[in-house]
Amino acid sequence: MTSPALLDLPPVLCFIDVETTGMSPQRGRVTEVGILRVEDWAGPAPRLTQWSSLVNPEEAIPQPIQALTGITPEMVREAPRFEAIAGQVLALSADAIFVAHQARFDYGFIKAEMERCGQAFQARTLCTVRLSQALFPDTGAHGLDALIARHQLPCSGRHRALGDAQVLWSFLQVLMGSVEPPALALVLRKLMRHPSLPAHLPPDQLQQLPRTPGVYKFYGLNKHPLYIGKSISLRDRIGEHFCVDHRSERGMRLAQEIRRIEWEQCAGDFGARLREIVLIHQEMPAHNIALRKREQALWISIDPDSAQIGHHPCHEPAPEGLDLFGPFVSKAAARHHLTGLAREAHLCLQTMGLEKRSRRERDNEPLRPCFNHQIARCKGACCGLETASQLAARLADALAPRRRPPWVWGPLCIEEPATDYPSLRFHHFDQWCWLGSSASDASAAHKGDEANQAAGRFDLNLYHLLRPLLADATPDEQAGSAQAGGPVSGRAGWRLMLDAAGQALAAPLLQAAA
Repeated sequence: MTSPALLDLPPVLCFIDVETTGMSPQRGRVTEVGILRVEDWAGPAPRLTQWSSLVNPEEAIPQPIQALTGITPEMVREAPRFEAIAGQVLALSADAIFVAHQARFDYGFIKAEMERCGQAFQARTLCTVRLSQALFPDTGAHGLDALIARHQLPCSGRHRALGDAQVLWSFLQVLMGSVEPPALALVLRKLMRHPSLPAHLPPDQLQQLPRTPGVYKFYGLNKHPLYIGKSISLRDRIGEHFCVDHRSERGMRLAQEIRRIEWEQCAGDFGARLREIVLIHQEMPAHNIALRKREQALWISIDPDSAQIGHHPCHEPAPEGLDLFGPFVSKAAARHHLTGLAREAHLCLQTMGLEKRSRRERDNEPLRPCFNHQIARCKGACCGLETASQLAARLADALAPRRRPPWVWGPLCIEEPATDYPSLRFHHFDQWCWLGSSASDASAAHKGDEANQAAGRFDLNLYHLLRPLLADATPDEQAGSAQAGGPVSGRAGWRLMLDAAGQALAAPLLQAAA
């Protein structure tokens, strides 16, 4: 059999297949994992380790997927959650090539599940779909069923994780016995995730990078950064930018422009995410399009007497005592959301100021029903059948899920777990604003004056980072915080301690400053 050296492959291959509840790693969950680990695969007696497990996805399995895989809710109800098997997956895939059919799909789901468990997952991947396409470009389909039929591969359990993983090992064995080693090696080198550094970077640049959390900046010919990113492993994440088989057209343009890389270490993932948000806001790099599209973001308010809609830019101080809803990325997005709510709850767009009245109505002639009222989609605030205050109350109820929560924490210190890089692992906040980070929590209790000044600049990206974390706090903790002094009048506050998965463990009350 072909030697590993000729094919530029390590002696360990890990064939992995997952069954899932959907197609998106961010929205779907894993229902089954199958792994076939093959050691000394080129020797006379390869060592095979086979393992599989059903996984409780903690969500519904769509009926079409049940029909395809045969995995039902009853089968996974008592199965372990992914966090219980994460260690086994890491152990079986350690120091191995991640081989999968449609590798981005399986790798994406494993990586997403690991991130939910607070585990880092990085592996070189080999996609057998792309391998088949490269070796047999004129043979039509390259799905697993087509490969099984074309190469007469044995299959003990189609659409089950371990059965499909076993098919991939059989496929690779067929290739190593039928394809000339130089040709197979050439294709594998093109498909494997070998980082290929841009010509303008030092060849040992990746080796200089630490495998620790942090932020990084890509620079071109001037001092303005092209791109700012973050990762829990700087070396691995930056290397991913230069993997030829994963580049998009925009990624290729970015790689061609890069002349140097700078990075900063952080204590953990939360600190890295926080630092990324701050740096992108300050330096506005050209390639960070998503995080920069927030300058038009706004809150909306409801006048309780007239039901008229008010707009409040997110970057300006929030009016005192006013209920705000949102945030929305633009006035158009807010209008679209309100129009949808009006359709569902029979709200009057005309009274809310989102639909113009006729000229006669503007000239103080008797009010006439709006068009939506005539087709039974408005309860009549436009013609006196409902008061404007009643409409305002119903609109506030409809917008309740988007209400901006009050800041009940007082000065808040978020502490990341102790790491080998302890600097700046205490992050200080007030009124949804970041006040700074430090190596200790000593200054967290007396940030009040600074907080009032810093609260003038609200950052929407920071709000989206903080809100899910603080929403996990128990009502008792929130009530205790308010009783301890509240966000404005008091000097006391809370310190949240994060666990390895980035979740808040506890919130002990800080001592009031003298």
